[in-house]
Amino acid sequence: MRLGKRYKQLIDQWVSEILQKYPQVKFEGVEPAPEGGLAIKLRGPEDVLMLVMHEYADKQVEATRKYRCDILFAPISEPPIDPNWPDWDIWTLKDEEEAEVR
Repeated sequence: MRLGKRYKQLIDQWVSEILQKYPQVKFEGVEPAPEGGLAIKLRGPEDVLMLVMHEYADKQVEATRKYRCDILFAPISEPPIDPNWPDWDIWTLKDEEEAEVR
């Protein structure tokens, strides 16, 4: 896939920062996002990936506003490093079941 100059620059910068700060995360490429833009595929522990996505949320908004570059993250989650990390799927399912019962 051919990337524009600004997309390539931002993705290279972000990926190098992420890999340097979080060595347990692996970069698996870039793909078109279903809703447009590009998605950076990252593989790693679920808790670390959520931290990365939270940390880069402001940068994503800035890239969209300033450069018109829509860059998303496509996380490929592995078991979390922190054994106390809550399993969000279970909590969501529980909340949905309670909503249906009422």
